[in-house]
Amino acid sequence: MIPQKFFRVFTVILFICINVAYPIHSLDEITVGATYRMNLTTGDMLEGMVDSKTDTSIILDCKGNAYTFNAGLISDFTLLAPPPLKNQQKQSTAFSESEVVTYETLAQRNPTGVTLEITLKTGILFRGKLSSIDNDNIKLDIDGSLIPISHSVVDKIAIGNVSAKSLTSDTSASQTPTEILDTVVVKNSEFDEEGKPKPNVLVIGKILRDDKPGITILTNGTQATSYTFDQVVRVFRHTSEDGEEDQIKRYAKSLFCPQGMILIDLPPGKANRPYFKVCIDKYEFPNKEGALPQVNVSFSDAKTLCENQGKRLCSSDEWRWACSGLEGYIYPYGRILEKENCNTSSSIETSGSRNKCVSKFGVVDMVGNVFEWVREKGENASAMGGPLSKCQTVSPGSGGDAKPSIGFRCCKSN
Repeated sequence: MIPQKFFRVFTVILFICINVAYPIHSLDEITVGATYRMNLTTGDMLEGMVDSKTDTSIILDCKGNAYTFNAGLISDFTLLAPPPLKNQQKQSTAFSESEVVTYETLAQRNPTGVTLEITLKTGILFRGKLSSIDNDNIKLDIDGSLIPISHSVVDKIAIGNVSAKSLTSDTSASQTPTEILDTVVVKNSEFDEEGKPKPNVLVIGKILRDDKPGITILTNGTQATSYTFDQVVRVFRHTSEDGEEDQIKRYAKSLFCPQGMILIDLPPGKANRPYFKVCIDKYEFPNKEGALPQVNVSFSDAKTLCENQGKRLCSSDEWRWACSGLEGYIYPYGRILEKENCNTSSSIETSGSRNKCVSKFGVVDMVGNVFEWVREKGENASAMGGPLSKCQTVSPGSGGDAKPSIGFRCCKSN
């Protein structure tokens, strides 16, 4: 493949970079701190700065979202920018809290090190410390990672500890600010004078329902509003902003699954999907192909059996995504019920008896055969799976008592 030369301006230094896409042979060819466009064997394309790497995997910081994956997933990559130079200029100019400034004013003042909250024209929000700024780009230091942001995409800049509610929000100022609430980011149905969609809307409250066909959230303590999944951009359950950052950091950590477990790896930023990096048993406990699933185990005993193996019971969210996959299937194998694919009878079969009852990740018998204990909203006992159930079906645990139709499988995470 013939290299194509092009020029890019970063800060006040002009770099001449070679834009080359070629199959990866070794991670030695990739530089920490440099910015790349990477094509994966899964068909995904990612752009971001390499935060760190090991002999076999890398962590790519894509505008505040951390992705980690094995080198074997990289089909080719393009160098977009070399590692940025460290800005040596340090200023201590102070600004009043939540001061809103224009890009030009910020460039003129150049208050390196101050905390900024930048809202893009797409509605995406970044918060970090100013590393550098020129007429074309601003670099934001977010937890040690330098995120370049083009002047042309910036909609609003605020200085100081500004609340995330600077985005359009239909929440009430009467809400208790210390209460940890759910947050749903939804598409704005309104357009500006140029015909472009207005920034996304933050809806903050308590999620009442999260199932087909969408999400119902209670705001202001009294008003329930429903949104279909095609309106929803992202969902954060019972989290604060720090909780979201912790999710990203946990996601970026390497996770190696023990034998007999499968890695469920859903990248952050995927629409309608939370951050997940979790190992899950391939089969129902005792996690052995050809063995009968163990039933008549109470919720508390199932927790203990998982903990004795250095694991834990899966949450309902983890179980659901392991079953439905990236496509959000209703059944492990697709969207249409095929009764013969999984065991829909009341009699229990050995694990792995039906080779079509497998999720896209490779997890077996998630629907059909026996129900499985899961943790719902903390440590509450619930059950998922079972004959004629869907990936999204959560059944009451009835106190967590042992039942002949309920088994379990275990999960493990960082």
